[in-house]
Amino acid sequence: MDDKQIASSPPKVDSPDGVSDKPYAQIVDSDTAKRLRWAFRKVDATLILVLLLANVLNSMDRSNLGLSKVAGLEKDTGMHGSDFNVVVSLMYPTYLIFMLPSNLVLRKVGARIWLSLVTIIWGVVNMCMAFAKNKTDLILCRLFLGMAESGATPGGLMLITLWYPRELVTSRISFFFSSFAIGAIVGGPIASGIMNIDNPRFKSWQWIFFIEGILTAGFGCIMYFLLADYPEKSWLLNTSEKALLKQRMAQDQMDGGHRPIDKSRLLVHVRDPLIYAQALIFYCVNFGSNTILTFSAIIVNQMGYSPSASQAMQAIPGLCGFVGILLSRYYPKWFGSHYAGALFVSGWIITASIILLATTSNGARIFALCLLAFGSFGAGGIGPGWVMSNVGGPTRSAVSGALNVSLGGLGALSASYIYQNHDAPRYLFGHGMNLFAGLLAAITATVAYLIIRRRNKLKENSPLDISDMTDGEILSLENHHPDFRYVA
Repeated sequence: MDDKQIASSPPKVDSPDGVSDKPYAQIVDSDTAKRLRWAFRKVDATLILVLLLANVLNSMDRSNLGLSKVAGLEKDTGMHGSDFNVVVSLMYPTYLIFMLPSNLVLRKVGARIWLSLVTIIWGVVNMCMAFAKNKTDLILCRLFLGMAESGATPGGLMLITLWYPRELVTSRISFFFSSFAIGAIVGGPIASGIMNIDNPRFKSWQWIFFIEGILTAGFGCIMYFLLADYPEKSWLLNTSEKALLKQRMAQDQMDGGHRPIDKSRLLVHVRDPLIYAQALIFYCVNFGSNTILTFSAIIVNQMGYSPSASQAMQAIPGLCGFVGILLSRYYPKWFGSHYAGALFVSGWIITASIILLATTSNGARIFALCLLAFGSFGAGGIGPGWVMSNVGGPTRSAVSGALNVSLGGLGALSASYIYQNHDAPRYLFGHGMNLFAGLLAAITATVAYLIIRRRNKLKENSPLDISDMTDGEILSLENHHPDFRYVA
């Protein structure tokens, strides 16, 4: 659904991006529609742009470990065997442990303070990695990096659901997640350029960590002055635009961030199998995206290319991933549902993995990495967008965002071990795991689709009776409200 539709009529139940609008007033006049579209454009130019740039730096800070390995990190810190894979993976335990608590803190203190703070912290930690002397130093830094980054992506997802109605969530989340592909595009060439710095104080891989860490910490300071916790605190929107956004979110059974998380219903959402079925898509596609971000320069280097060329060439699959994730915002419209879009991107992952397994041609393997990036990053837009499009309130939003990114983090943790030194230069095990992940993504998407069809049918045939409930009890229902419809 495009932006012109959001004001003229609320989405219908049978729309692939639709929700029920029965209990809510419609905004119908063209002048209001025009002002609402303009208000959302302002939000795009501030909130989404700030979150995008923060996540670009996030992506660069994650991928710089693989780029630094090509530049001599492994040798200079005395690592051998699977030591590098261990270092890569140990960011994710703290990343996963602190993810849900971080989302709860964000709701307590506000996005402006919390997201700015965690961005500054992970930038400082990234700078500290430049001074690592051995594997132990790197492990400690990665543990702290995971702790700091745990609030960034799920916090961004939750913030988007508090500012946008559900039919706009997928497109904004797709754009938000395009930042990881952008990080791959710019991170490799930047690292390649940094390698040319001739200074005896630091080695080239140390400069990569130090310079990129300064950029991240500096941007975290800027974020504090640009972010707003919810529409009514926006420094860019005028009074009438704030009121329009609040009214539009009320139509969507959301509230622009005012309603607190209902702790009594947290477990209801945590136990919901639909969230896990949809979030498993993100688990699966993180095998491919982590391959591009962390290991693509290493894979290309093992094909015989120089370290500098290998780093710069990471931009090629990164660009394909960027195209894939930008296109993913249209898949629900083009294919009629998020489910069909999920099958489409899974097909690209499967195809790319088969090519990587079947050939030794450098050209064919680089082409396959591009296909893998197109499918994986595209799925990185459609999967989280599908999860967050099925959010009916702040409690569901907090749980969905945290669990979705948690399973994505588990996917990245698993992918940390699939490309090891003893498998070079073919890396058959790693490519085989990407094939498995693509197949599993298609299966889990099918499970999620079947759950959604069943639940919507039950809501039509046996709606919940809310006639004896108070307004507060009705609000707390969120996804269980009889007029709420799940997005397929």
